[in-house]
Amino acid sequence: MIIYPRLLALALLIGLGVVDVAMAQDGPVSSNASATIQATSNPLIPMPVPNLERLENAVKEHLRAARADLVSLQADPKTTQAVLGDAYGRLGQIYHAHRLDASAEACYRNAEHLLPKDLRWPYLLGYLYQQRVQLSAAVRSYRRALALDADDTPTQLRLAQVLLALDRIDEATPFLDRVSKAPGFQGVADFELGKAALRQGRHAEAVERLTRAYAAHPEASGIHYPLAMAYRGLGELEAARRHLQQRGEVVPPIPDPLVEELSELLSGKRTRQYHAMKAVWRGEFEVAAKEYRAILALDPADIGARVSLGRCLYLLDDPDGAARAFGAVLERKPKHDKANYFLGRLLWEKGQKAAAATHFQTTLETDPRHGGAHFFVAKSLMQQGNFQRAADHFRKVSEILPEDLESRQREAAALVAAGASMHQTARQRIVDALEIHPDDLVLTGQLARLLAGSPDPDARDGRRALTLAKELFARHNTIENAQLVAMAHAEIAHAQRVDFDAAVAYQQAALDTAFQYYGPYEIRLLERLKTNLDAYLARQPYRIPDGEALHDPR
Repeated sequence: MIIYPRLLALALLIGLGVVDVAMAQDGPVSSNASATIQATSNPLIPMPVPNLERLENAVKEHLRAARADLVSLQADPKTTQAVLGDAYGRLGQIYHAHRLDASAEACYRNAEHLLPKDLRWPYLLGYLYQQRVQLSAAVRSYRRALALDADDTPTQLRLAQVLLALDRIDEATPFLDRVSKAPGFQGVADFELGKAALRQGRHAEAVERLTRAYAAHPEASGIHYPLAMAYRGLGELEAARRHLQQRGEVVPPIPDPLVEELSELLSGKRTRQYHAMKAVWRGEFEVAAKEYRAILALDPADIGARVSLGRCLYLLDDPDGAARAFGAVLERKPKHDKANYFLGRLLWEKGQKAAAATHFQTTLETDPRHGGAHFFVAKSLMQQGNFQRAADHFRKVSEILPEDLESRQREAAALVAAGASMHQTARQRIVDALEIHPDDLVLTGQLARLLAGSPDPDARDGRRALTLAKELFARHNTIENAQLVAMAHAEIAHAQRVDFDAAVAYQQAALDTAFQYYGPYEIRLLERLKTNLDAYLARQPYRIPDGEALHDPR
């Protein structure tokens, strides 16, 4: 192929890209029509010079080098039309990956002109238009791609998405029906077909399809909103409310090698960080880990990226890889709060709790308001029997995270285990917690047991304990709640010096039920139930022993 090196290279270097060579040619066009660019018909379009000021230096260098490669190819008289077309397409992909859209568009259009039988370039041009919400242009590009391969599943799906966005549902549906038969695409096809059915008021079909989509992609929180609307259309308001509470932005993924390839062309830390954070937000931790590794390849000293890599590996159930990442951070920065915390979590899960507690304490030295570190320090202190200090740390968690329920439950358990002198404090803390979580059954049960069984008479209130215990028993007829009713009856009988008949009846029922369901397999439970029954038969109330927690959530 004959290219005109001086003119074409000059055009790129001055920022116009490839111009109509018929306007500037200084020699004849080769007669080899199959291997040359026809300068007089359908000329290549000028390629805008992108503004690179907002980009990092590494990205600028990458883009300039890629553009220079194209200039070199054009300057080489041996360059064929196919090679030049591929070079335009590849440069377009790089621009597209970095969202330099105008330059990417010009490159794709030139690549399609030079390689009219290559599906990649009209397809990626359509995807670029779809991202820019230039929907009519996207339809035209996708249709050109389908003219090259009518069975290409990603193209059919993308075209259907755009047609749906244009409210051309009848045109989109046949494409989606074909897509739904392709392996790996059933879930996303059902998602789109379900949304289409919803828009047309076919609520039962929408529920069926969206439910199938969610079964295929349970991580796709974006399914919940249209599914909620479909249930609402059927009048099933409870199901609608349930899904509405779970709504999010993550949609079913599309198996799409060409689009996935764009992310491979990214360069620069900030770009990688953006895509890593986006992947984490979507729950795509493998993708995020790959991005963080790429960041570390650019900058091995980036501590934040190494910590984030460790977190992703932890969530991917790779504890050894996560430990290596956190350990590498601590070699550089021994007091790093997050690395110490997550390494502590890993050690805790391995059963190395003393070593884990050391890392949690180090986290608190750097960040005294780290709720997670306070929580695990408190759990460690509970296991050591240091209940008062454990309660202090659990209280710190609830001060930092006022809505955290478990820390309030555990604080109450720790205060009660600390002994009778702390029971009035425990009572008030439970009452305070119930103002925030009025329907929590654990807190209610803790309060009922404390009111019925505290050794401190000023912390007890048998009547109130009985009211709470009966409410719990009415809601959940369990052995635990039957015991609470028995405890409250025993406290009232003790205070009024009357028979313990009601306490005995409930406790006997609890014991009989436990024996029936558990037999000899829960000896400790049976022994505890029998001990309390014997006490009630002897007209003795239940009293909480020192060191025993109130329903400590495990």
